Amino acid sequence: MKLTDIKPLEYWVALQEELHTRFGLNADVMDHEGKRLSGNTWGNDLCRAIREDAKGFGAICAPAGQAFTQMMQQGKPFAEECDGGMMRISVPVLKDGELLGAVGGCGLVAEDGEVDEFSIDMMSGLDAERIAEMAPKVHVANEEKVKEIMVFIQGKIDEALS
Repeated sequence: MKLTDIKPLEYWVALQEELHTRFGLNADVMDHEGKRLSGNTWGNDLCRAIREDAKGFGAICAPAGQAFTQMMQQGKPFAEECDGGMMRISVPVLKDGELLGAVGGCGLVAEDGEVDEFSIDMMSGLDAERIAEMAPKVHVANEEKVKEIMVFIQGKIDEALS
């Protein structure tokens, strides 16, 4: 079974857009293999710059995506950081115990954390000055906000499954 067997692609795309607009996430809906159902939404310019930089994508986004896909396979919600210091929030879509995918996004920084400008500079081809300009614009999420996002996503998943 696939996510689009439950709701049409338009439902998932609308949810992705709502997450982006409401919470400032680089929101996405993933299938059970960790592949996006639809394109990107950009919650901040820094993530977009890292992803568009071949070196940054290969060193930060690609390994994080692989790790997060493995975590998603466990079928439990999570909030974890990438090597750039920004977090991914993911809530699984489970139907009758089967993992169909996950809803969430990345590109927020934990209230008690920080964008790791040094690592981004070392791991990408981006200029340190440009990184320093973009880093303060990344949305901050405290523990309460992360829980709010997860509860919101879970509610939308429950709605889709009912």
